Amino acid sequence: MSKKVKIAFAIGLQLAMIASIGDFVGWPYMKYVLITAGISFGIAIILFIVDNIKE
Repeated sequence: MSKKVKIAFAIGLQLAMIASIGDFVGWPYMKYVLITAGISFGIAIILFIVDNIKE
C-alpha cells in the first residue's frame, strides 16, 4: 500500500472513532463526521485500486 492509501485509511478510522464516541456521549453534528469518515474510506478504496492497477 502506498502512503496515500494508509493516510486516507487512518483519517477515516479516526473520524469513525470520534463519531462513535461523540454519538455515545451526545455531541452534536456526529452524523456529518460519519459521512466524512465514509467519504474518506471511499477515497482510500479508490486509491488502493488505482495503486494496484499501476503495478
